[in-house]
Amino acid sequence: MVTPDQVHAFAQEMTKSAANWQIDIYGHTMHGFTNPQANDPGFGTVYNGEADQRSWQALRNFLTEVFS
Repeated sequence: MVTPDQVHAFAQEMTKSAANWQIDIYGHTMHGFTNPQANDPGFGTVYNGEADQRSWQALRNFLTEVFS
């Protein structure tokens, strides 16, 4: 659970080091968004089915890229 400023700083650090990097950000999500049991907004963990599907597809795309 990081702030947008921390994400930006990380992106700058990765770019500066010439790393091949990517950050995927899913809107309207909280931590634990891939866990159907997550349902505690006060703690910051809530399941989001749409973001879960999108992130799963992103992982599959990544694995295809790496292992093809």
